[in-house]
Amino acid sequence: MGNRVAVVAGGRTPFVKSGKVFKGLGPLKLAAHAVTGLLERHDIDAAAIDAIAFGAVVPEPGKPNLAREIVLEAGLPRAIEAQTMSSYCITGLRTITAITEGIASGRIEAGIAGGVDSLSHADPATFREPSTGLSMGEHMEITCKQWDVSRERQDEVALASHRNAVAARERLAGQIFPLGGVEHDTGPRTGTSKEALANLKPAFDPEGTVTAGNASPVTDGASAVLLMSEDRAASEGREPLAFVRAMQYGAIDPGEGLLMAPGIVVPRLLERSGLRLAQIDLIEIHEAFAAQVLTNVMAWEQGWQAAPTGAVDWSRVNVSGGSIAVGHPWSATGGRIVTTLACEMARRNAQFGIISICAAGAMAGALILER
Repeated sequence: MGNRVAVVAGGRTPFVKSGKVFKGLGPLKLAAHAVTGLLERHDIDAAAIDAIAFGAVVPEPGKPNLAREIVLEAGLPRAIEAQTMSSYCITGLRTITAITEGIASGRIEAGIAGGVDSLSHADPATFREPSTGLSMGEHMEITCKQWDVSRERQDEVALASHRNAVAARERLAGQIFPLGGVEHDTGPRTGTSKEALANLKPAFDPEGTVTAGNASPVTDGASAVLLMSEDRAASEGREPLAFVRAMQYGAIDPGEGLLMAPGIVVPRLLERSGLRLAQIDLIEIHEAFAAQVLTNVMAWEQGWQAAPTGAVDWSRVNVSGGSIAVGHPWSATGGRIVTTLACEMARRNAQFGIISICAAGAMAGALILER
């Protein structure tokens, strides 16, 4: 990749259920809070930032170049270049890729990547797949039937997400910039149980298995990640949390499974990186739905349209909780996961970590971090 790219720091707003505390805040306010929180908490001189790449799936009216508005709203140096991106749920990874590639090529030395979505302000049509007219949940029910995914197993994944997020609450607090009197994510539940999840009714198909309990909630929030060249980080005396080793994107026909593109993207990334899944210490799989996590893993293990990866060790998966518990403000999820993974890798001194994120449009992105 040329210059090695370091993940130096990251952070975010609390993730809050839409229509609640953050409903009066638009994307710009949430995004600016994430960026200024990152700069202030980690004592970063804004004059050292060359570029900002930020994304949103649900745009704020009158602010088409959100990234540039963040620079102005946050009072950052006007010379910072800014670009806005939108690519459904992989938007956050796309912005990280844009800054990473700029640093790797030597064009810039330091940048902030991030994403925001205020789903309190989303049009209901946003939750449907344009190419099919079906909602994400309806597509997931189709995939569940095709892959024979049980309700019980979905609820087990959801329960693990909540338990891990609750157990990691103190660690995650260091990654959150309180806002509007909210200091923690509002999603993780201490009282969640297998029995409580089993009592929930299907949300998309009366005869289906996908419920509000084993799907990610509709959420508001923003995240931001600071990336630097290895030399710049060293010159500023900053210890990188991890380095970006490789990234991969891909897509399939929506008819093959709207959220199944990770099934081809992750094996390709591992092959390009010369790594085996067994070598990966920590695995972060975005939890749009518990069923999607399960079918993605089945695709990797079985070799669906790609070489099999070998078995997934579930004790390494989403150890700090996932989107089902924490929440999923679409564009903010990539930055949230990269920050959480990098921090956990540093805490454990783990060598490799991998991220897999599915997206509407039958797309996916994946990223490997290393120490």
